[in-house]
Amino acid sequence: MNFTIKIKAIMGVTLAIIAAFITIQVMSSASVNAADTSLSTAQQQEVRTIIKEMLVNDPDLLKEAVIAMQIRQQGSQQASVKSLIAQHQHSLFYSETDPWKGAEKPELTMVYFTDFNCPYCKKLEPELEKLVTEFPQLRVVIKMVPLQGKGAEEAVDLAQTVWLNEPEKYLAVKDTLMAVPRKLDSATIAKVAKLTNTQDWLNQKDSRVDSIVDSNLQLMRQLGFRGTPSMIIGEQVIPGLVPFETLKQAVEKALKEQG
Repeated sequence: MNFTIKIKAIMGVTLAIIAAFITIQVMSSASVNAADTSLSTAQQQEVRTIIKEMLVNDPDLLKEAVIAMQIRQQGSQQASVKSLIAQHQHSLFYSETDPWKGAEKPELTMVYFTDFNCPYCKKLEPELEKLVTEFPQLRVVIKMVPLQGKGAEEAVDLAQTVWLNEPEKYLAVKDTLMAVPRKLDSATIAKVAKLTNTQDWLNQKDSRVDSIVDSNLQLMRQLGFRGTPSMIIGEQVIPGLVPFETLKQAVEKALKEQG
């Protein structure tokens, strides 16, 4: 078998080998040895030359290689995340210190990491409300993380304290804070507290809040979430602002998988 045919055969087994030659640095490495350790140094150089010529003559191979690598990486990441979700199932879905909305006895529970100063979270809120309305068997667990400044920290202090002490007032606090179109500051948070009759908690942060927030941030890091909003629906991770249909399909899929 000549070398051209041999390389084509290798490429047919996995396009990831081509992707290993995308940069000159990788091309000059010993990556070919991973494909065939029986090749001599001269033969390895010939293999590199053939692959370079293929990429030049057919640029679509490069696109296919990149796509193949992305699919493989996504599959690996998804498997890792599924394992982490299972590992932290209680902390994610069943913690009594987490606020929630939706079903009291849910058939499905989703997790929602959010920040009161995140503009994308503010835009996502109406979609989540629609989701809870359309799926009355759904519960949304809310994990608040103050990633965007002092105002976000103060807002979480208030909201989490209210949940721990007057949970019936929590949703009014959360919804009012989220309705503020700009970044929150101390004065605005104080106005929200007055509107929701929770001003007594402004300077009375519950001693458990810091530990809860630290746990939420740690979970985000372990799951590889880089920001908010980030959601878990079933075994599916949904990062960022997404349309309602994406959320709906994820919930339908999770419900179906649960039988």
